Amino acid sequence: MNRKTIVQTAALIVAGILLALVANAFASRDRKLALVGSYPNALTLPPHETAVLHSQAVTNTSPPASMMTPSVTTTAPVQTSATSATATVTTTQPTATAAIETVGLNPAAKNPAAKAPSSPPPVTASAPTPHSPLPTPPEDDPIKRFPPHPDKPYVEIAFADVNWLHGKKVLFLDARRTSVYEQGHISGARPYSVWESDIDDKVRKLFDERGDPQAQSLPIVIYCSGGDCEDSHMLAQKLWGIQFNDIYVYKDGFPDWQQHGGPVHTGANP
Repeated sequence: MNRKTIVQTAALIVAGILLALVANAFASRDRKLALVGSYPNALTLPPHETAVLHSQAVTNTSPPASMMTPSVTTTAPVQTSATSATATVTTTQPTATAAIETVGLNPAAKNPAAKAPSSPPPVTASAPTPHSPLPTPPEDDPIKRFPPHPDKPYVEIAFADVNWLHGKKVLFLDARRTSVYEQGHISGARPYSVWESDIDDKVRKLFDERGDPQAQSLPIVIYCSGGDCEDSHMLAQKLWGIQFNDIYVYKDGFPDWQQHGGPVHTGANP
């Protein structure tokens, strides 16, 4: 190594040292590098730090918990007794319930009568009330017993109903020929033969007689010879066509009436 190189290296080292010293001089206290030397105040502390160290020394020299004041020791039996009381209750019921009753949060624990709920009053089975029978229509009201039926031209009935309606003076019409009618007919029945020429006049006369809607709703009984006889059904259709809405056909006819001993009248008059 020649001399020039050595000189340059030494110069670089000296320059680096000088730069380090300058940087250290301007650095903050916590970043400044401590130089080797004499520091006479190194063991001297400021007043604030001395007080902190003194308080720590007092704390470290405090007596242990066993040497504390007797008041702490006297509370230990109370805790033990509370624990034993809780344990005693635990033998008879769950811990959570016992704790609640000990503290006094359970109202039932303060009032023993509230623990046992009052039993509901005994239920007495009442005898079933019999259903009252449906009101029957009055016996003297044919309309309620035989209401109008405007949806159909007639309803067929038997002797029992015919006899009941006859007793209530309901209008009876005989659809057979007049000659047969005069030989015998139901007492009070009018001759309305569907095969004779005056049938339309008779129907018109009946309509004039019962032109009121309430009168047209009154029951009318029509009969003929029964069996295969359709005269009564034909007359019922004719009357239904002019707004008579409560017509009944005696399906077994005059022979059945005679067999039951119904009242019979002869001649041209009803």
